[in-house]
Amino acid sequence: MFEDLLLPMFDDEYYPDILVAEVKQHIQQFLKKVTRSGLSEAEIYRFAHQTIIEINEMKPQFEDLDSSLDDTAADYIAEAMMMIVQEAGYFDIEMEELIVNREW
Repeated sequence: MFEDLLLPMFDDEYYPDILVAEVKQHIQQFLKKVTRSGLSEAEIYRFAHQTIIEINEMKPQFEDLDSSLDDTAADYIAEAMMMIVQEAGYFDIEMEELIVNREW
């Protein structure tokens, strides 16, 4: 199921595949953290915010390749993260709150 994370970004030539693959790695690390049992919502948000900080740091790399982390990318990333938390059984998580600290 999670093999297709960020597939729309990979399919869009605007986003460099090499950077999308790196974003996907960050999200897969988020997946590993979230799938531990017994997490609180606060812990999930903390893991999400750390993941977004790591993705924020990639902004210059996207710009160097004439791309950007834009609103569309934010939607794809938020949807991927939301899919992960729901699959882990956390249904009260707010999608927008997962990426609230994005800087793009």
